[in-house]
Amino acid sequence: MMKDASLLLHAPPGAATARRARCFAARKSPSPLRASRAVVGGARRPRPAAAPLGATSSSKSDTWEDEFTSLDDRKADDPMPLPNLTKRKRIILVRHGQSTWNAHGRMQGSSNNSELTEKGAGQAAVTKSLLENAKFDASWVSPLKRAQSTADIVWSSSEVKPQVLTSLREIDLYSFQGLIKQEAEKEYGEVYKLWKKHPAQFEIDGHYPVRELWFRASMAWQSILRSDATNSLVVAHNAINQAMICAATGLPPNYFRRFIQSNGALTAIDFFPNPSAQGRPKIVIDRMNQSPVTPSWSKTRKESTSQKFVLIRHAATDSTDNATILGTLDHENLNKKGKKQVQSINTFLKDLQVDKVLCSPTKRTVQTGYQLAKNQKHKEVEVKLEERLSNIYLGEWQGKSAASLRGQPPPKDAESLNILHERTSEAWLDIVQQAAMDGSKCTVVVGHAAVIAAILCSTLELAPEFSSLFRLTPGSISVVTFPMGVLNGPGNVICTNFTTHLGKLADGDPTLQSDEDLFADFETCDWDGCF
Repeated sequence: MMKDASLLLHAPPGAATARRARCFAARKSPSPLRASRAVVGGARRPRPAAAPLGATSSSKSDTWEDEFTSLDDRKADDPMPLPNLTKRKRIILVRHGQSTWNAHGRMQGSSNNSELTEKGAGQAAVTKSLLENAKFDASWVSPLKRAQSTADIVWSSSEVKPQVLTSLREIDLYSFQGLIKQEAEKEYGEVYKLWKKHPAQFEIDGHYPVRELWFRASMAWQSILRSDATNSLVVAHNAINQAMICAATGLPPNYFRRFIQSNGALTAIDFFPNPSAQGRPKIVIDRMNQSPVTPSWSKTRKESTSQKFVLIRHAATDSTDNATILGTLDHENLNKKGKKQVQSINTFLKDLQVDKVLCSPTKRTVQTGYQLAKNQKHKEVEVKLEERLSNIYLGEWQGKSAASLRGQPPPKDAESLNILHERTSEAWLDIVQQAAMDGSKCTVVVGHAAVIAAILCSTLELAPEFSSLFRLTPGSISVVTFPMGVLNGPGNVICTNFTTHLGKLADGDPTLQSDEDLFADFETCDWDGCF
């Protein structure tokens, strides 16, 4: 149910909260940097016919040999489980800057013939500035020179020597390597179509590149997470970074291309020990695909066929600054910091033509989205309220400090994650379908961290328990796009918890401090979104 938002800008508190509380209660469910060997092009052999979708790899059909063949790491096996941890760790993944083959549209794979362009070196320099406050204990780098050149720039002020890890090389694309994409499409026909539409089932030269990549990503995690380092920097590539994210979170190879990794962008992942000695570590994506330059999604491109959805967590209030659980409470306006964040959001998105702005019905969300709607010059845009985007109801926890509730189970009258996801997914489906019908190119949704996490899970077909995967801070931006339109394929997550517009990683240290109890408040309700 949508309403006009104008009355909420200065609305009195209480009535909406009480109504939603009753509603939720009624619905409640029970070495040196350079590698020692140069990587050369592999030998191409006549290509085999495309295999059936259910086929498995056979070593007898292997028709490829190159510099990495002797490593024996090209296995289409299930990824290895993450090693057990005894302390929390933060790993920052960086994709190399633009390379010469990126610029030419040539398929690189694990070949080593491309180098950083001037633009790519500039991207790496900006990434270095984003990480200038970071204190890394270790660094790992791909053996390919485009990644190593990026690491040279990003890591130039550190005395710690990066370690070359061969498992961090880019996806092995075998006979595709070196081809312009149009050449591959013309020469390989159905095989190329399989690579584009069903990459997890794609086979070439007797190999399943994406399945092998997932296994190799799990190999990389063995080395990285077994080290003593608390904070590690990893400089690698697009596809391997995607696989690293998915292997860490337990997502299978069919999630290839669902998480975007831009040139020079960074992704920060937190790992912390599972209380069960045999359990997998808990994973939190602190932010994903934080671009070193103004990202393309922040501007309108009239020729684009994609439909995008910009998800903004409301800006700061005194309660969010003090880690007080708000839930459905609606007694606060944005504070001074929050108003500044709103200005930064509007400045950053000044070249984005927005078709719709939808908000959760609270003052803090409407005040975050109102000016963005009013700033639109291409047409008049109203702020519409969507009740189903309301924050999670947390009963007697609401208004209390998150730290004071640590270790306690949620109140019995609190809304369950299942119900939150059910109503949010229903709202999200309606929003997406409406965009399909009216052709909206850009829809902005302003909400709460719990709700945005639920939208991301719905987009990725993830269960409610994956809500805790995404950290979403006040004023941050997450973006979902449907590259060919919402009727022509699934949505991809372009970025999460993007905060460049608020400062260099929100002007904080992007690494963990030894005395920092990072997850103290996070554990209270299993994600940041409740306060």
